[in-house]
Amino acid sequence: AYELTAERCPYPLHLGVTEAGTERMGIIKSAIGIGSLLQRGIGDTIRVSLTADPVREVPAGFDILRALDLAPDGPQLVSCPTCGRTRIDLIRIAGEVEERLRSSGCRKAIKVAVMGCAVNGPGEAREADIGIAGGDGVGLIFRKGEILRRVPEAELVDELMKEIAQL
Repeated sequence: AYELTAERCPYPLHLGVTEAGTERMGIIKSAIGIGSLLQRGIGDTIRVSLTADPVREVPAGFDILRALDLAPDGPQLVSCPTCGRTRIDLIRIAGEVEERLRSSGCRKAIKVAVMGCAVNGPGEAREADIGIAGGDGVGLIFRKGEILRRVPEAELVDELMKEIAQL
C-alpha cells in the first residue's frame, strides 16, 4: 500500500507499525516494517510505538535509522557473536560499551566494534572507526583494523572511551 501511495502521492509519508507489541517484539517488528520501506526510499517520518515506557521509543527509532545509515549522528555499535575463540566476557563488555556510549551523550557518527578475540577481531571489524578485541587478560585497541596498542583487560573499556573522545 505504501509503495502505491508513494508513487501517486506528492505528500510526505509517515511510517509506523501500530500495535507492534512489547519492547522486544515491537522493536523487531518496527525495524522490519519501517526499515524495509526506508531502504527503498519510501517514508519521510517514523514513529516507533511500543507497549513499554514511551521514553524507549525515540532511541529505538534512532537505532533503526542508524542501522540503515540514515541517522546523521550517533555511534553505531557492532560486536561479534561469542564463539570458542572469545577470550573476554564479551556480553558484559559489549553491554558496558553500549551503556557508556549512551550515557556519555556521544553524537559522533562513528562505528565502534567490540570483538571477542585478538586473532580475528581487528580484521573482521576493519570497517569500524575504533574498536577493542579481547585476549587472555590483555586486549587490543584498534582503529580501522590497525592495532593501536595493547591494554590490560580491566582498562579496556575506559581506554576505548578515551580514544572515542579524541576522534
